[in-house]
Amino acid sequence: MAGVTIEEMGMQFVSACMKIYWSSCWYPLLFAVGLLCTLIWGRRRSSRIFIGYTFFLLLTVYNPLVVKYLISKAKFENEYYRFIWILPVIPAVAYYGVRLVTVIRWKWLRPIMAVLVAAALIVLGNPLDGVVTNFAKAENIYKVPDDLRAICDVIHQNQENEAPRAVFDNDLNSIVRQYDASIRLVISRNASLYRAGSTAVGKYNENGSFYKKQKALLDVVEYHIHEDKEGFINALKKTKTDFVIVKTDGGDHEFLTECGCELLAQTGSYYVYKYNG
Repeated sequence: MAGVTIEEMGMQFVSACMKIYWSSCWYPLLFAVGLLCTLIWGRRRSSRIFIGYTFFLLLTVYNPLVVKYLISKAKFENEYYRFIWILPVIPAVAYYGVRLVTVIRWKWLRPIMAVLVAAALIVLGNPLDGVVTNFAKAENIYKVPDDLRAICDVIHQNQENEAPRAVFDNDLNSIVRQYDASIRLVISRNASLYRAGSTAVGKYNENGSFYKKQKALLDVVEYHIHEDKEGFINALKKTKTDFVIVKTDGGDHEFLTECGCELLAQTGSYYVYKYNG
């Protein structure tokens, strides 16, 4: 996880990742209480599955010794947080909540208990506005910006290959293939994160050919740096780029045309260029 390394944390790496991942959410505590109740009073096979599952995880991917000596060797340190996903906290808390309601014999009390359980889940969880910001209503049924749909239409109207290769900025690069999987992305997600200063994707050889090409493209489409014309042209050629998409408020038309890019269309907030190099 970002900012947490096995080298620095040692045997505390697992607990440190857990604290960062769950933050102020109390669901893991509810999960632990449910497990304890299952051990003491649980008779149903359906509830005991959480015991065996969690015990297996504690012996393997949550075992500090295994993590320190095997995960680090496998170079899976940056992706370790994905193991936290497999801990069945959410389904178990939901299960225990339902059991708490249904165990009451007096049916007239069950609605009251259901309200109390729901209130506890709301109070002890993470408020949504603290997790997701900048809420916006979806522009269409595809849940992607209308700009992106228009850009894809322009690309397909002018493509020469079955799988056109395109350079997008960060806003579109992460979602374009959710809408159109036929378009190939030139910008690597990890290279983009690294260029932005992220430490969660490991280290790149900044003098290596791959990263130099990625940086040259990102400098133009993401950071609006129009200084290295030769590097940009070389990156377009080496990556076999077909289309370059830049924002209207950050693109340098003269620079792009001098690099061999032909303006095809404007779609809302973006210009779509075709590279003819």
